This record gives sequence, C-alpha cells and structure tokens, in this order.
Amino acid sequence: MTKPAFLNYADMKRMATLAKREGVIVEVEIDGKIVRIKPDRGDKREELDEPFEEIRL
Repeated sequence: MTKPAFLNYADMKRMATLAKREGVIVEVEIDGKIVRIKPDRGDKREELDEPFEEIRL
C-alpha cells in the first residue's frame, strides 16, 4: 500500500489560486516538509531582490 500524500490536490489548487490572485508566495510546512507555490510572473527576477514578508498562522 502506498503512503497517503501529506498535501492533497485540492489544497494545492487553493494555494495556487491564492498565489496567482494575490501575487504572493504561499508556503506550508507539514511534518518538516515545506511546500512553496509561487505565481508565474513571466519574467526572471531574482527572489533576493524583492522584499520578503513572512506571515505565520
């Protein structure tokens, strides 16, 4: 038997929708594994050049 996914498709789809709509990086940590979803901006800017704000819920 296979191990269940720690993040299901519906959760990833909601995160992707939020990332695109708001233009932010959505990050979730579950059991020490981090998943980040970023909006596709179409350009190749470096992440380090942009301000970063962390919001923990």
